[in-house]
Amino acid sequence: MGRQKSQQTSRKVAGFDNDRRRTGTLFIVGTPIGSPDDLTLRARTILGRVSIVAAETPLATRALLDHHGIAATITGYTGDEEKIAVLLDRLAAGHEIALVSDSGMPVIYDPGRLLISAARASGFQVTVIPGPSALTAAAALSGESADRLLFLGRLPRSAQRLDRLFRELRREVGTTVMFAPSSALPRILERMRRILPDRKLTLAVDMTTVDECVHQGEAGALLQQAHSFSKDSEVTLVLPGTRKGWK
Repeated sequence: MGRQKSQQTSRKVAGFDNDRRRTGTLFIVGTPIGSPDDLTLRARTILGRVSIVAAETPLATRALLDHHGIAATITGYTGDEEKIAVLLDRLAAGHEIALVSDSGMPVIYDPGRLLISAARASGFQVTVIPGPSALTAAAALSGESADRLLFLGRLPRSAQRLDRLFRELRREVGTTVMFAPSSALPRILERMRRILPDRKLTLAVDMTTVDECVHQGEAGALLQQAHSFSKDSEVTLVLPGTRKGWK
């Protein structure tokens, strides 16, 4: 009897519960937003041990892993149903998978949520390995209050929708963080200059890289500087809220 109980315990320790096969874990891994040396120690450990790294842009992820001497099997992931089905099959077979985006945390302006939701719905274990985020990094650099944050991700392209959005932000008491392609920044600042002319903005450009710079001022004053940014620059815009709503 004692020997039989010991064998059952051994099977559970090995990852089996009676006849049920052990399934894999999906790790949501945060990656650097600029400097590759911002990868956390825990993220390095996980990326070095998983069977598969599901990456938004495999070449970008390969460069990061090579920088850290990590050998891993990388597969592209953009949220398509067929790839999600393949990855779920790998989890069912017991493989561990790391989900990464090009920079920052998956799900923040990223299709990672689709795989995460599917994995949870299928009963697989999902856990997070926190890492850098342009959202919180820009809020910190701005010096504005982050007690209440509103994240908008990429802004609308049409002037009409931009105007409507900025009019709504006249009443927002919290700090708003937005991602803006450098090529679209002059257009965005021009619309903001018309609707929020007196609001001081922060433009955080290429954060954590050697080219990092921060510009602050009203939208009209920042227009000329925005034209000088490289077309490849990563720009995060921080807009403080109105103080009229605070008591």
